[in-house]
Amino acid sequence: MQVDVNSRKQGSAPELGRVAKMPGYGRRVGRRSRRQSDSPMEQLQRERQAAIVRWSIVIGVVSMAALVVAFSFWLMPKLQQSAHAAQSAPGSMDSRTSRFKSPTEQEALTLVRKALALRDPDAVDGLIRRGEATALEVVDFLKELKATDGEIAECAWLGTLDKNSLALEGVRIVSVSKDKPKTRMALLTPDANGIWKLDFAAFARAVKPSWSDLLEKKAESAVVRVYVTKEHYFNGPFADDRKWVAYKLSTPDIDEVLVGYCKVGSDQHRAMELMWQRGDVSISRATLEIRHVVGSDRWQFEIAKVLAEDWVTDDKPLDKSLQ
Repeated sequence: MQVDVNSRKQGSAPELGRVAKMPGYGRRVGRRSRRQSDSPMEQLQRERQAAIVRWSIVIGVVSMAALVVAFSFWLMPKLQQSAHAAQSAPGSMDSRTSRFKSPTEQEALTLVRKALALRDPDAVDGLIRRGEATALEVVDFLKELKATDGEIAECAWLGTLDKNSLALEGVRIVSVSKDKPKTRMALLTPDANGIWKLDFAAFARAVKPSWSDLLEKKAESAVVRVYVTKEHYFNGPFADDRKWVAYKLSTPDIDEVLVGYCKVGSDQHRAMELMWQRGDVSISRATLEIRHVVGSDRWQFEIAKVLAEDWVTDDKPLDKSLQ
């Protein structure tokens, strides 16, 4: 008998009948596990990629370490050179400055008076650093000092002078002559044993060869001790102010005022400019080697060497210490 599917008792729930299961019904939905889905080839590829990353990191670290080491090898000599330059630069304290105590004002004045009163050649080396001069030449110069400069009127202590990386103490000697007062610098410096002595070449303003030989062109060059100021005169072989820098050179020992030139950017130029780096200084003392140049006037010279920032020289020229 055919049953009417639409017939049901009143108040009974409807029947769905037979329902077919949907594919996948009742299964957990989600990603399949890697172990189940990855093939051996895919796993090998991932391992290779991980190895490449690890080796890249190792190579990067090693390369960075190599760069650091190479930079250190490059930097250390530079630092050492800078330290050496700082020790050699004008104004720095050398071993003599730090090792030996400076004389007091009274000690310095007493030493200078004793040195200037010397008349015995055998006593010269105990008070005077005579340099290339003989003891007899020193005594003869001191004997003539009264005739050339006049009576000593004043000895003024200047204290410590920060010049040329040397330990220097200064005393200004003012003498009165018939013409006008004359001034000399008594510069004291210690020897290797710490004994302070008067530097004879600085006091005498020693020139080698003589001023007359240099100015009459009997000598091509000379070592001179002069006062230095900046100049702006360019002429003759020194006409190009882009190539040369000029300085006025003067000394009480001659009437003429000279002009010295050095090439812009040279060691001599840098050494000369150091003299104006300690504040408002218009004039400085310097020991120079100057020489004639073809076509120059008799009072024009090239500054071949800057030996010292003052009139006391050291074993190494000032311009060489800046290299």
